[in-house]
Amino acid sequence: MALSGFRDISIIATPPRDRYPIHTELVKFNRKVIQTAVQRELEREGQVFFVHNRINTLEQVRVELAGFLGNARIVTAHGQMKPEQLEDVMSAFMQGEYDILLSTAIIESGLDLPRVNTIFIDNAHTF
Repeated sequence: MALSGFRDISIIATPPRDRYPIHTELVKFNRKVIQTAVQRELEREGQVFFVHNRINTLEQVRVELAGFLGNARIVTAHGQMKPEQLEDVMSAFMQGEYDILLSTAIIESGLDLPRVNTIFIDNAHTF
């Protein structure tokens, strides 16, 4: 609608005060990088998205992450879950019951979770 002139486009020209710039790194799966970033988020009471876009291997990734992230609370979500179950998982994550949301690309649907400041994209080259 904005492109047709029916509605105005809203643009934020300056970032909110005290906002850090986005930092992007392209690295192979690296436990130390993941540990460091997750620990930093937990220390500041933040949360993390970890996107792994293969439902059939989500559980394997969860077990691997849990193996080296110790006390981080991980929950899994994907589009083939029953709607009620997915809603329960997302609600629990939003309320801070979990530190990491391990999911498929369903998070691209526009979730607004202000405590999530770090995102990992596993096998980003496949997107």
